[in-house]
Amino acid sequence: MAVGSVALAVAFLVYHRTDLERSLLGLAGIYAFVSSRGITRLPEVAASAAGTGVAVLIVLAWYGAGDLLLHRWAQRDSFVVVDVLSVARALAYGAGLWSLVWFLLGLAGLYTTLTAVLVLTVGIALGTQALLRCRVAAPSASVADSDGRVTLAPSMIVVALVTAFTAALAPPTAKDALQYHIALPQAFAEATALVAIPYNIASYFPLGVEMHGLWAMLIGRGLDARVGEAAFGTVIFAFFPILLAVVYGWARQLAVPRPWAFAGTAIVASVPTVYDVAAASGYVDLALAVYVALGVEAAASWWRRPAAQHLVNAALSMGFALAVKLLALFSLLLVVMLLLLRVLTLTSGERRRLAGRVVAVFAAAVALGAPWYVRTWAATGSPIFPFFLDWWPASVEGWDVERSLMLSAFNTQYGPANPVLSLLTPVLVSLTGWREVASLYEGVLGPTFLVGILLMIWALRRRLLDAEFVIAAAAGVAIVEWWALTAPILRYVLPALGPLAVAIAGAAASLSRIGVPRLMLALMAPTAASLLVALSWFVADAPMLPVLGSEPRAEYLGRRLDYYPYYRLVNETLPADARVWLINMRRDTYHLQRPYFSDYLFEDYTLRRWVRTSASPAAVRAKAREAGITHILVRHDVLLDYNQSSLVDEARPRAENLARLSLVRSFFIDGTTILRADAKFLLAALPR
Repeated sequence: MAVGSVALAVAFLVYHRTDLERSLLGLAGIYAFVSSRGITRLPEVAASAAGTGVAVLIVLAWYGAGDLLLHRWAQRDSFVVVDVLSVARALAYGAGLWSLVWFLLGLAGLYTTLTAVLVLTVGIALGTQALLRCRVAAPSASVADSDGRVTLAPSMIVVALVTAFTAALAPPTAKDALQYHIALPQAFAEATALVAIPYNIASYFPLGVEMHGLWAMLIGRGLDARVGEAAFGTVIFAFFPILLAVVYGWARQLAVPRPWAFAGTAIVASVPTVYDVAAASGYVDLALAVYVALGVEAAASWWRRPAAQHLVNAALSMGFALAVKLLALFSLLLVVMLLLLRVLTLTSGERRRLAGRVVAVFAAAVALGAPWYVRTWAATGSPIFPFFLDWWPASVEGWDVERSLMLSAFNTQYGPANPVLSLLTPVLVSLTGWREVASLYEGVLGPTFLVGILLMIWALRRRLLDAEFVIAAAAGVAIVEWWALTAPILRYVLPALGPLAVAIAGAAASLSRIGVPRLMLALMAPTAASLLVALSWFVADAPMLPVLGSEPRAEYLGRRLDYYPYYRLVNETLPADARVWLINMRRDTYHLQRPYFSDYLFEDYTLRRWVRTSASPAAVRAKAREAGITHILVRHDVLLDYNQSSLVDEARPRAENLARLSLVRSFFIDGTTILRADAKFLLAALPR
């Protein structure tokens, strides 16, 4: 087993050798950069430290609110005995509670720095009180162990946390963060309210996690804009260590020895896409993974002992999960199904009594997550807007049934187009996934979970796993299956990792107890390979340079975002009343400081519609001017390429398509004042 695992790790590294080579070039670049400019500059280091401080205080507020909730439900002692899992649960539930508070404050139009400071003061008081009354639990005989060989896995965990934390402090560059995860909180802060941002359809998503980023941003911006930016990234990053604490604490609760509990935690920490999400300044998938893991843990605990507290935990976990993403609905149904299956094993009298409680769990979870969906329903006519408008009609400017169907089709671009290859999804996503490549899942999982699945199957065949491990494994596999059939974007499957990691740790520990040799090597070799790829991404991106101040923010953004020099030109030279039409610019509105127009997701939609109904470039220009547009900023290389352009309709004659492309090219350059252009982008002023 160990030999095959090491061979798999080597094959994984060979396949991803391009990433490793880029990291070597990155190291050389970092050395040259630091040699010429120095390592740090005090103002930037101070801003990063201040942003971290704001985030730490908010996390303390999470703990205070969560401890208050759990203490109210669980016990009334003067002191509260805590372990790793209970601390993680308190943090997660506290975050969910404060998210609801910020939802209500947004409806009241109270998104101000003063409000944020006052709320934080209350949170610090609750957190301090919780810390003063907590006592750390001593390991029970069932989970204590004397094996001290736990150095490697914890070291990997620390490295993963430090690199992701550093990257989270850097100025944001991740695509979805710039579209809405951080762009919307920025807009809410400017509006001082939870408002719908024109044409940004993500305004109608559940934004429970982004509320914490808004909270951090409001406080940080009271000091400096860069402090607010760093605080935003850090507070969202906090869900990463919470997820690791859930995995470790859950494994220890199930009597997994420390070395194997750390190994299971390291498996999650080392996943390259987990690093990417934790470092992305706003991606919420790890927060969803926290709540789903806690929900599955509650269901598994209820199988062992049908206590009311486990049902309460299931309802809270899945309710807060719904406030993160609509994707949580499947996990909610899965948790409810697990609870109902347990009910079926009871006597008829107990079934009737407990079935009603399980239904109450579902209702409570839906009610807890409902505020975001009720808001969307009231604003659009559908609680699940912008999805499935073909069977639940809704109406908002900038979105319609056509684009809803386009969104459904858009998700089919992820993963291999060949249906035969789709059958190999677990192998492909583990080994051949690639960062930022849609057909390759936009990320990679790493080979460890393949090894772990084999260990789970082996342990199951030997009947070594208790019911809780079987439930964790089944839940993780079910989430993976659903993900593969719906939207195989790798970060969407991260909620499966927590349950799977716990099941793998349990399987490895069980097999080790019956004498199977070198299992730790079998797990840690591919884990180290995964971490090495994640580190190569970190080094190639070099986010530590702006965090420490050796690279100015603008230079870093110019290095990471090829269009950023155009944004600087817009921000620094265009008049304040200019309105820029962004076409195929990733709809990055966070870094733009001028009014803009941009379609959501399908950024050339309006252009295509206007071109279809216009006989000349002048007619398109007239429509743009009528819409108040003064400038256009477009990525034209793909748009004007016949073989790639969305303007080309393959059902129409080639001559007609060429004429359409010529019309668009003329719209961009004939009669306009070109302010800057290259082989990829163009910024031009429309004639008055």
